[in-house]
Amino acid sequence: MADSTSLGPGEYADRWRLILLLDACEAANLCPIPLARIHALAFLSNVLAPVWSTRSYDGKILKRRGGPFYPELQAQLDRLVGLGFVTISNLSHTEENGQWTLAGSFALNEDLTRPVLSLADVFTDEQITREFFRRLTYATSRLTRSLESVVEFDATWSDNRTGEGDVVDFAEWRRANYSAFTANFFEKLTTTGSQKTAGDKLQMYMLLLDRRREGSAKIGGVNGATRSIARPS
Repeated sequence: MADSTSLGPGEYADRWRLILLLDACEAANLCPIPLARIHALAFLSNVLAPVWSTRSYDGKILKRRGGPFYPELQAQLDRLVGLGFVTISNLSHTEENGQWTLAGSFALNEDLTRPVLSLADVFTDEQITREFFRRLTYATSRLTRSLESVVEFDATWSDNRTGEGDVVDFAEWRRANYSAFTANFFEKLTTTGSQKTAGDKLQMYMLLLDRRREGSAKIGGVNGATRSIARPS
């Protein structure tokens, strides 16, 4: 990328993450994708990373009324738009706590990102991340409600021991990733002789959240049911 020499490690990682996420959204026919949905996907990619046996980019997040939001990731998304790597439609601006943010629907500029994405096929870690993001977006593409509304029922986000304005720490200092524990719990529910793949677990977990959003399943931190089956030991 044009200004890569001025990037810190975290900024570089955020740009890679965004390009791979948007690539996965393109593969799942989810683009152009609204801003809130990008941040919801980023959050789910963090809490569900252990299901894919990969690392979370960020093990904590500020719990806010509007749902998951990563300021540093947003800054790099704005920068990718400015560099032309990402296109934006239905452009608008939102303001929160005196900070203005580009809002709209986002997609990759294929001509510019194709050479960048070709690198993902060279390095093992990027290959794993790319496949994980694609399986995650495929799972979310089957939701009957919008992802940004469903993510509020995620087992980690909805834990009632954290409130608005609190930091949800699920992988920094605490082992409180109820999302991954719930998804992995499906392994224990399989019949003898069968085994759930990581992709199966992602699909089942998203289905579970979708059902909870519709009110047909009562799980998660709000009523404590998820903690009863998936509390870290």
